[in-house]
Amino acid sequence: MKEKYAYDPVKEDTHAIESLIYLAAIALVVFLFMKHSDLERRTFRILVFTAVSMLVCSIGRFIVPMRFRADDSSVSFYRVLRKKIPYSSIKSIDLRTETRSYSKKSGSKHIRYVYTVEIITFHCDNGDHSFAGELIPSHEITKPSGVSEEDIANSSFKRLKAFIEGKMA
Repeated sequence: MKEKYAYDPVKEDTHAIESLIYLAAIALVVFLFMKHSDLERRTFRILVFTAVSMLVCSIGRFIVPMRFRADDSSVSFYRVLRKKIPYSSIKSIDLRTETRSYSKKSGSKHIRYVYTVEIITFHCDNGDHSFAGELIPSHEITKPSGVSEEDIANSSFKRLKAFIEGKMA
């Protein structure tokens, strides 16, 4: 079983941290353009490398898709690096959903948006491993999501859980 999914952080409060890293990288780039003649060449190169790395990581979060692959003995989650979880170490699997919301300013009014995230947690011998994916895309709170109940019941994480439990039995 192999599938891509729309990544979302497991903890809701990580968006602020990710935004802060992005803004810090932009601030560092601005600083480098303003003070490049005052800096030693080696220091300048280190700071440029740091700023570019931060920007690439921040932007790469939106470009590189998350995916998982489950075979007969393990499940692997991929983005840039791989997290492999062997079935023999899994004690149990939990699946839960969270509805998250945010607001955007449109002209003079704020519009509330909601989306639903599905979180799968593997309780293993070496600790818990959680992964989250967007189940219902972001939409205005006053409008329907456009996602059917059948699509929700047949989500990628639900199919993955059933697949793994079938292999573990």
